Amino acid sequence: MLACPAEDIDDAVQRADRAAASVANPAGYDFQAQWLGDRIVNPEHVRRNYGRLASLSAGDAAHSAPVTPSGRQLVLPRLVTGYLKEQREWRRSCREWNAYDQAVAKWRRNRSSRIAEPVAPLVPDIRDKRPKALRAFLLGDPGAGKSTTLRSAVHELNELLVADEADWTDVVKLSAPTGCASFHMAHGATTIHRLFAIRVGQVGDDPLPAESRQFAALCERLGPELGLLIFDEFSMIQRRMMRWVVKRLEEAGINLDDIGVVLVGDPAQILPIGDSPVWSLRQRMDDGKDCCEASRLGMLAFREVFRMPALETVDGFAAWSHAASREPNTLSDAERRAVARFRAAALDGDYETVYLNEVRRTVQNDELADHFTKVIIPSFRYGRATHASLQWLRDNTATAEHMAADPLWAGAVTLHGNHWFSELAVHRATVESDNARALVRFANERDTPVMAVNAQHLPTKKAARLQKVSPREFRSIPAVFFACSGLPLMLLENVAPSAGLFNGAHVEFVGPLYLEDDWQVTLSSCEYRERVRTSGVTLTTPLDTPASDRERMYQVPVGSVIVKVNGHTVDGDEHRLDELVAASSTVQLVFHTPKHPPHLPEFIVVRVPNYTENRGPNILGIEDADDLVPIRMVKRARDKGKNNRAIGGGEESRTEFRVGPPLEGGSAFTGFKGQGATLDRVVAKVKAWVETPGFWTVVVSRVRHPHHLHVPTDQWPTVEEIQVQRLNPDVLEAEIFERQMKINAAKTWRHFVAAEDDGQWSSADNVIGDAVHVAWRRLHTRDVASIVCDELHAKGVDVSVSDVQHVIQKMSETDEALILADYIYLTSRQHCCLLRSKIQRGRRRPTATKPSKRPASTSAGRDRRGKGRRIS
Repeated sequence: MLACPAEDIDDAVQRADRAAASVANPAGYDFQAQWLGDRIVNPEHVRRNYGRLASLSAGDAAHSAPVTPSGRQLVLPRLVTGYLKEQREWRRSCREWNAYDQAVAKWRRNRSSRIAEPVAPLVPDIRDKRPKALRAFLLGDPGAGKSTTLRSAVHELNELLVADEADWTDVVKLSAPTGCASFHMAHGATTIHRLFAIRVGQVGDDPLPAESRQFAALCERLGPELGLLIFDEFSMIQRRMMRWVVKRLEEAGINLDDIGVVLVGDPAQILPIGDSPVWSLRQRMDDGKDCCEASRLGMLAFREVFRMPALETVDGFAAWSHAASREPNTLSDAERRAVARFRAAALDGDYETVYLNEVRRTVQNDELADHFTKVIIPSFRYGRATHASLQWLRDNTATAEHMAADPLWAGAVTLHGNHWFSELAVHRATVESDNARALVRFANERDTPVMAVNAQHLPTKKAARLQKVSPREFRSIPAVFFACSGLPLMLLENVAPSAGLFNGAHVEFVGPLYLEDDWQVTLSSCEYRERVRTSGVTLTTPLDTPASDRERMYQVPVGSVIVKVNGHTVDGDEHRLDELVAASSTVQLVFHTPKHPPHLPEFIVVRVPNYTENRGPNILGIEDADDLVPIRMVKRARDKGKNNRAIGGGEESRTEFRVGPPLEGGSAFTGFKGQGATLDRVVAKVKAWVETPGFWTVVVSRVRHPHHLHVPTDQWPTVEEIQVQRLNPDVLEAEIFERQMKINAAKTWRHFVAAEDDGQWSSADNVIGDAVHVAWRRLHTRDVASIVCDELHAKGVDVSVSDVQHVIQKMSETDEALILADYIYLTSRQHCCLLRSKIQRGRRRPTATKPSKRPASTSAGRDRRGKGRRIS
């Protein structure tokens, strides 16, 4: 039992570590034997099958079970299946005619022989009639059903391709910027980095050599059958990442005009770190420096893929370019209007958009939950908080009484903004400190012993110093890993996202796995004399391994016993050891390594929810191993920061490493890892991070009911702190992007309704409606019917003014007219950049000591001239 009162660890996570270490690894307790008992694990079977995890196929789309979409959720499945069907028919026709042309050429060359004249295919020759490549966006508020819509689309694609006798995993590729997002996407999805062979942190020009294994694997994944790419959580995709995606497609020989591209996400949630999102038009960073070349190329690649006009051709480009180098408060009203028109028109393009505006992630037949998910959460989008919405949230989130009455709060997840303990803020709650407290509490409640294993550090001569380095410098690998049976853990790397083993996955600790076979290491006699230190035949200092028979085993630990030299048994005789070593210039040593903590095991066994259901292989090779997966130790280079980073930036050029399990406590984690997840109970401690764009929206939208969310009294943010998000230029650009997507979505929905043949819209109505749409976008508010008639007559379309007026009347009753009216208002009034000076004044106001008597100016207030003008 771990006897450590909670108050002893409130100040710093180190106290919890010392408390755990003082009672960890009790004498005589065998963690592995307590779990495995007398069952035998075949080492070769475990290592061989573990290698299969990274190459798990998409299988039969297990996550893509039939769902029942409705309303606007029907649009995307219809778009992707219709396009893919047309695309495959075109490719099939091309192949048949190409085969016929080859047969004709052969017949002509051998006309004197008895080869029969080939028969032309029955299909029409449509080789030059390539279908228009699909470009589409799927957007929506949190809980609006984006995942449901995506699963429905994947299921219909699977059925279509199975009927066509094709492997859907060759035709459709699903990916996301994070492993968590790819797992929730569909079975078979993977990360963008893995799909396109992009190294994490890659920013330079680094093409794949044509003779490399990575290039061969890339061409195999992106084969000639590829027809559709779907990306989830695209709000987190950087412009540089889009550049690399396009570059890898070109390297694999894929023509973008032959494949469809669909982006799914919510621009109001967390944005990329380190670069602007793909839709951004920014030319300069927050520090005033120009964006890097890779970022600008990524912006151009995104615009080219989605058939957007060149920026130089958009009306208002000169005003926008001139305004980029000036302070917002120095622009005239005319310049602001020109910039606003440019920003909206710059996002025009030849693509389809689906916007889901009905929130479905709620508790059925519960008015409080409906108001929370459909009114309160959307009110925080883009930092547009109000005093009323924040006060409602404070009045209706979980109290101590709610938490005491609900047993699910025992397993609540704590969301933080800060991950690491800092000596500069020892009282600050962090992910690290909360997980340490959870370990103490968990061990005490279950009366279970604590296991502690020490990480290995390379090189050995620096081990003592590297042992004291924070996990944050080794990509979260701890110097000492503490756990107890049943403890919730989080996986810190993507092992097999399609089987639930992704970065951010919640798993349960089972025990260490020390495989019973011995370990062979090869050294020269000179290396042996310089590096091997023994007491008898037992190793007294760690030995870094230059060559061994074991993949991903990097250091022979202290306490290992030499049992063989060059195939000869030592039998514990130190003199025989010296004789055998002296007799050869190359020394092959066989070590019997320690099989108990605190020595590092080869694997940590965890229980992964639904792993077996997701067709994960039985890696352990024993019965009753459902959902049990061994996680191998990983080697992580020390990240010394930008100024001290080695040339090239890759791990192969680093000199200091830590080897340990890619796991950490799962009772608390940051809100960044929570995007895309639905949680049962959440405790939010994120006050210091609500200025981060989208962070507060993500945190409060993880639950279905306000009683499932608890915010400690000292962690409630103020309205002004949330509104500070709007000082970030990327937030304003995201809002403009969403507005443009809503406009296009209304147009897409109108065409979809016409395709359904329900009598509301005809094809002729849509021709007129598109012309009216363009006229409204050009800010024509008078004589629209006459203007549209003249334009359609010029194109040879016979319509009357009454026909146009009828369509205008129908459009005025839809969301399309309301959205366009909002667009006209914004582009003909003052630009939203006035908010910068208003919020800056609010930040200087001493709100912590004396609350302001004036309401926040972002929702409704007066501008600097004192006029009662609403700023949208």
